[in-house]
Amino acid sequence: MKRLDIESELLELGAPAGRQGYIQMVTALEFIMQHDDVMCAAANLYPYVAERLNTVPPRVERNIREEIYAIWSRGNQDRLNELFVNREKCPPGSKEFLYTLAHRLRHEKVKQQA
Repeated sequence: MKRLDIESELLELGAPAGRQGYIQMVTALEFIMQHDDVMCAAANLYPYVAERLNTVPPRVERNIREEIYAIWSRGNQDRLNELFVNREKCPPGSKEFLYTLAHRLRHEKVKQQA
């Protein structure tokens, strides 16, 4: 999956692109897309993103969580309803959001190749 595809999806969702959380989320999604076996965000994902972007894992976690909240509250509600069935008022956790989005991106990639 290309970085541009990930960024395109995030922008379609209404992600505010000028924030650190945006870049960190793109990097996290790239990592998830490359490593199917990543299951623990705190142990693997956040340290990887922090190292790549010269920051610390707790800051990555917080920034991604804030980005998800911004998308959930002010983003493209129709697209969010497509991605998250039975969507609730409160946003999902970071892991659920990232893995759902990664799964959708993978599915769309396979669909385009067919």
